[in-house]
Amino acid sequence: MASTMQTYINIYFTEIIVGVLIFSITIVLISIFYVLLSGTDDEVIKKSRIKNQKKIQKMKYTKQFIKGVDGIDLDLKVSNKKNLL
Repeated sequence: MASTMQTYINIYFTEIIVGVLIFSITIVLISIFYVLLSGTDDEVIKKSRIKNQKKIQKMKYTKQFIKGVDGIDLDLKVSNKKNLL
């Protein structure tokens, strides 16, 4: 039994590999088409962005920490380079 299986695998090895490759490429193409054709609503994306923005809270710093970082913008706001010089 084992020898017939070994012979079968030796004879049809390339066909088995080609079959597995074709199968995997087919799965990948189906996945790509599914993602492209399943449209997501812009409203859902906008709602999730709004929810994420609402969750952001302002950090509370201790007085000792603020003294240690004097002159650094802790809110990470974009400022002009002229103000930094």
